[in-house]
Amino acid sequence: MPNRECGTCTKCCEGFLEADVRGQKIGKGTPCFFVEIGKGCTDYENRPAHPCKVYQCYWKLQSQVPEHFKPEHSGVIMCWNTIQDMGYLDVVPAPNEPSLEMMSWLVVHTKSYDMNMRWSEGPRVHWIGSVEFCTAMNDFVHKGDFVKYK
Repeated sequence: MPNRECGTCTKCCEGFLEADVRGQKIGKGTPCFFVEIGKGCTDYENRPAHPCKVYQCYWKLQSQVPEHFKPEHSGVIMCWNTIQDMGYLDVVPAPNEPSLEMMSWLVVHTKSYDMNMRWSEGPRVHWIGSVEFCTAMNDFVHKGDFVKYK
């Protein structure tokens, strides 16, 4: 596990990911009630297990991810998600879409580790990965379901 800290990054709590924190809906531009943007959680010691304690930022988890891809610098959140019990790297605008440099790195990284990945550009959603993952994503999107981040 790399020795990376959130520091002043609060992107996961700023309303780019959808979640429920103690009955408060966050997402779609509504930040967590407890976040002080650029500083952290105002109730960190009492934060709930889900989603707060279980959420894992991919930038923090993987030392291979370039330093400047940290969400507060890149404006992009990378997190692990699942669909039909298949894991995938979810690349979420926060508020930026991934740069060409980031996308190039991510494609090589996910292919090297045989990972699935989902990302968006404006209203368009894209994915790469196994046939099973691509089929599940295609079915998911065509049903009109919405992604819930874990």
